[in-house]
Amino acid sequence: MKNRIRNLLFDLGNVIVDIDVDDAHDRLGRLFRSDVKGEITDKAFLDYESGKISTDIFINTLLSQCDHRVQAIDIIEAWNSMLTGVPPHRLEMLTRLKTNYSVYILSNTNAMHLEWINRYVKKAHHAAHFDNRYFDHAYYSHEVGDRKPNASIFKFIIEDAFMTPALTLYMDDMQENLDVAQKLGFQTYLVKPGEEIAEYLKLEGFY
Repeated sequence: MKNRIRNLLFDLGNVIVDIDVDDAHDRLGRLFRSDVKGEITDKAFLDYESGKISTDIFINTLLSQCDHRVQAIDIIEAWNSMLTGVPPHRLEMLTRLKTNYSVYILSNTNAMHLEWINRYVKKAHHAAHFDNRYFDHAYYSHEVGDRKPNASIFKFIIEDAFMTPALTLYMDDMQENLDVAQKLGFQTYLVKPGEEIAEYLKLEGFY
């Protein structure tokens, strides 16, 4: 596979950034009232991730489902608890890969999480400008206004980056996203729970 690849397209969560979705949902759940309407919070999550609502509207929507004692900072901390860190060897991997490949990211994410990641990488690894430093281009759902697994977001990056799917290895931890990419001609790899993407790419000879 390595000899046919010119572009590396990474998912963010559970591939580059370690995340704990269950913990974040548990922490948010403890803030919500017992009569909270799941369809309201679920819609807010999707709308925020797709860039349809601002951070302020997202926070206020969740606050409307909480007891009056809950404050915005409680929502922010619970929401950002989903992110647990980026190990240094993955950043080293990206730096080395970028010398021989075009390296991209495609992620369903949001403004608050990106702000957290940039602060974390700068504080923990003394590296500013996460996107520009480690990627040729980053495609984030809330900025594009679309999200995986919609085929339209893959078609957008193909056109925007002049990307040839057959020459691109796309790595994600969600099979449904990979299935859509495969239909569009991408080479794909499923990152399994607990698997280290840096070890896989090193073993395959990418760096």
